[in-house]
Amino acid sequence: MSLTAFVEALIGLVFIYFVASVFASAVNELLAQELGRRGKFLREGLVNVVGDRWIYLRLINQPLISSLYRDVPGKPLTPSYIPAAGFVDALLDTMLSKARQIDPKFAQETEGLVTFRDVRTAVALCKSAGFTTGDAILPLLDAARGDLGVARQNIAAWYESGMDRVSGWYKKYTRRLLLVIGLAIAVLCNIDTVQIVSQLASSSSLRKALADMGTQAVQDRKVGDVTLVVGPDEVKIAPEQARQLANTLADLEKQGLPVGYSCLNPAKIEADRAEVGQVISNCWTLTKDQAGGSWLLKIAGWLLTALAISFGAPFWFDLLNRLVDFRGSGRKPEPVKAAPAV
Repeated sequence: MSLTAFVEALIGLVFIYFVASVFASAVNELLAQELGRRGKFLREGLVNVVGDRWIYLRLINQPLISSLYRDVPGKPLTPSYIPAAGFVDALLDTMLSKARQIDPKFAQETEGLVTFRDVRTAVALCKSAGFTTGDAILPLLDAARGDLGVARQNIAAWYESGMDRVSGWYKKYTRRLLLVIGLAIAVLCNIDTVQIVSQLASSSSLRKALADMGTQAVQDRKVGDVTLVVGPDEVKIAPEQARQLANTLADLEKQGLPVGYSCLNPAKIEADRAEVGQVISNCWTLTKDQAGGSWLLKIAGWLLTALAISFGAPFWFDLLNRLVDFRGSGRKPEPVKAAPAV
């Protein structure tokens, strides 16, 4: 196989992985929205950052935070993000309220505009009452040296650091979930890496067709009629376009790619007037034939596809970009701007 053929085959394989990964990401996003998964991670992160259960419960019921909920605060429909500025205001208000309960004299002294000294006193009172949140906040206030604005910035940075950890948890969880979703897609759509590589190695027309489709996806930021949303760390589609992308996966079979199950083609089922039992039997025979008599090889092909999908769409899009550039097509040149008239 020549270098050109090898690169085209590689682009074709990466393009398939990319399309499958985008589809898996869309499925994952639909599940995340339906189950409120990001909100659950945020709630766990807040508990971890704040520490005190009492402070946490009052915090999520503080109007600045509770207004972000789509339902009762603390229930499943949790917001997926709380701005740092809103968190700081809500936390300080919560701790001031608690300090006023602890010390009635302090409550009388802080009826007007709250100063840095009032905030520090409130946090110190909460700490003395056994609230561990005070242990975390007090050093941040002392580092501000009496400047309430700097103190707020310090607390915001502390909060964002905690949310970065939550983001890390969520990415690890998503990576594991994508492996499961990827395996389901590999089996249900019959995306067998071993069989695909074999077909790409033997068919020059398929290699070129897939390489051209991969190049087009990089240049136009589209896969078929589906528009890609390309960000710094993400490549995704609108969840409602998942069905269209699934159709694109099905269309790849028409290009000669060994994916999907022809036994499930509605037109074929109608033409054969096959019953459910006959369809299942046909699919079983087809899959067995495609496996070449080796089910271990077929399963290995599905597992390789699932593992590839778990790397995520951004990984494959970046690699596809590099391979397309190497192939020599590159991206579309930027339009040349006309020189301003003198």
